[in-house]
Amino acid sequence: MAEVKDGRRAQRILDAAADLVLRWGYKRVTIEEVARHAGIGKGTVYLHFESRSWLFMCVLMRESLAMVDELADAIRRDAAAALPAEQARLGYLEVQRRPLLRAMFVRDSELLGELAHEGAVEPLRVWKGELADEQFRLMREHGLMRTDIDLDTQMYMLGAIQTGFYLYQPAPGSAGAEPEAAAAALRSTVQAAVQPPGAPDPDALAAVVPTVLASYQRFRTSLAAAIAERPTKAASPA
Repeated sequence: MAEVKDGRRAQRILDAAADLVLRWGYKRVTIEEVARHAGIGKGTVYLHFESRSWLFMCVLMRESLAMVDELADAIRRDAAAALPAEQARLGYLEVQRRPLLRAMFVRDSELLGELAHEGAVEPLRVWKGELADEQFRLMREHGLMRTDIDLDTQMYMLGAIQTGFYLYQPAPGSAGAEPEAAAAALRSTVQAAVQPPGAPDPDALAAVVPTVLASYQRFRTSLAAAIAERPTKAASPA
């Protein structure tokens, strides 16, 4: 029972931190403000999160966890959603719906402060890289990704393509100005870059889905465990 109560309190702290950073930006939000917004004492925040920066890192990880759930649900509904191009499309739309994730992807230092820098989100970046490596290898083995390009180059290509789509700001009213249009263009670009031409083999898709879902579950478990981990000793308020 105490564990459930602690979990709910941690979620309340994360809710408060997310709400405040969206209102004021990372630089202006203090632990005192988060505690007040969550209706608890400042010291209680440090029982759950070892530092201010780690608290807000956990906010971003929770947002990523929610996106993973959406991507996995899409695959359960339609096996074709496991393909890299469709995952890129769906991921783009999820990021556009989530202001904190969008700020992370576009490296918005006004909103996220030091968390906008790649080094600050290194744990998340490493986990995502491992997930991509595992899924790309699987797709290549089943003929769902091109094998005339080496794996490292494919991962670089996909990262560069996605970064460009997230950072580029089209003129209002132009092609790609609406998220759905940009997401469709991203899917077409990724498909041409890393997937073989033609329709995917349905049997190959059916074969990879359980492993793709299992890899997402492991990623989800890693994120959830990191968020739930309590400090090993009382943190010094800062």
